[in-house]
Amino acid sequence: MTAIDLIAAALPPETPPESPVEGICCVTGAKCMTVARKYAIQDSFTGRDLFRAPASGRVGIAAWRVLTYTVPHPDPAKKRDLCPLRQSHWLCDGLSVALMDRHRARVAVIDGVDVEHWAGYVTMSYKKHGALLAPVNSGGRQVWLWETRLVDCSDRSAVDLMWGRLRAAQDAGIPRPLIEKLDIAPGYMAKIGWRVWRDFETWARPRRLSPLYQFLTYLLPSMEELRNARENG
Repeated sequence: MTAIDLIAAALPPETPPESPVEGICCVTGAKCMTVARKYAIQDSFTGRDLFRAPASGRVGIAAWRVLTYTVPHPDPAKKRDLCPLRQSHWLCDGLSVALMDRHRARVAVIDGVDVEHWAGYVTMSYKKHGALLAPVNSGGRQVWLWETRLVDCSDRSAVDLMWGRLRAAQDAGIPRPLIEKLDIAPGYMAKIGWRVWRDFETWARPRRLSPLYQFLTYLLPSMEELRNARENG
């Protein structure tokens, strides 16, 4: 099962733009009922290098449905539709597709997803390739697609420990950009205390380039979120 299959199963049915015929889906490479490729993929579509059968002029019904599914923009003044799979982060369990802001994505990653089959995508660029690359998880496996990187969060203890250490660094006065880059100015080091920085930097330096460290750093709450949390108790 691919993420395309999982998402398509969760979407409401839609009549294809033409009578489907059997063919090879350019996206998944599967032999299935298809429509002409032009109905889902235009010349401006990026990420064709991700297709399993890029030479095929057909696209499977499931891939067509996922790549063309749209919802009305929340601002009526915009007068256009947006594809939810590029509008935001998403989580799909085959029954529904949940669109998430970064807060909801953070909760899903840190708490874990407890369903039989699921796929999840966290993005900074809001592209459609999430449906093409996201793996389908089962049996307790927790692998997220973050942009084009796969981040394995299956070791729940490792996720909890790293998240706790990153949040403790924030609470100690180290902002997210410094946690990400580990490049601090002397004046700021004096502000938070050189021992605090030294202890964190010693722990973080060998982990900084790992997908899990970078992913969790991206999901850290913003200064505004932390301030609001303190003000609201």
